[in-house]
Amino acid sequence: MKRLKLLFVLIVFIMVNKTVRAQETIITDISEDYIARLVAHAEANYPVVKSNESKIEAANDKIGQAKVGYLNAFTFSYIYQPQGINTLNGAGGNGNYSYFNGIQAGIFFNLGAFLTVPYAVKAARHEKEIAEYDQNTYYLALTNLIKSRYYTYVGDIAILKLATQATLDAQNVCNDIKHKFEKGEETYDNYTKSQTSLTASFQAKIQAETALLIAKANLEELLGEKLENIR
Repeated sequence: MKRLKLLFVLIVFIMVNKTVRAQETIITDISEDYIARLVAHAEANYPVVKSNESKIEAANDKIGQAKVGYLNAFTFSYIYQPQGINTLNGAGGNGNYSYFNGIQAGIFFNLGAFLTVPYAVKAARHEKEIAEYDQNTYYLALTNLIKSRYYTYVGDIAILKLATQATLDAQNVCNDIKHKFEKGEETYDNYTKSQTSLTASFQAKIQAETALLIAKANLEELLGEKLENIR
């Protein structure tokens, strides 16, 4: 019986070890070109990026508004004085006429308003620079976040492959022991252990599938679309 137990353990170990060797690293599964495409999609679709772009556009508008402020320093004004009105004796009088008959126009210059415009333009430009810095900083953070979630996603794919293969191996071992048990060539204890091992393999596979789905959802959250649509 001890030999049979040892044989069972060795069979499981060999199969699991074979499975592990089939996926010793995920480095070869990483594609830098694909990561670049993921980053490009995120930069085009992620709401925070669009929000930062709107802030930059608003800052540009403020620069234009500040430059127009130069015109606010100049004021155009006019006075209309109908002819034939006597400023001394009233309408129809015989007194002297006003020198300001007709339309009198003039342009007035406000030095204080004129001098404040350069400061307003400078402040608007600083606001744009800050918005651009925030956008560039977020680009870096977004790139790192995408890489991190992509690596997790690729790693979870590898783990699922291992779990799937381990489940198949455990299934084969279990079927073999069950067949021997039915023929009276294997003990009930070993048969029960094989069933327990198979159940544990199924649970590990389900957990791996769940982890992969979560990793995929987390990555797609940044992309704004399904991974299947990005080639």
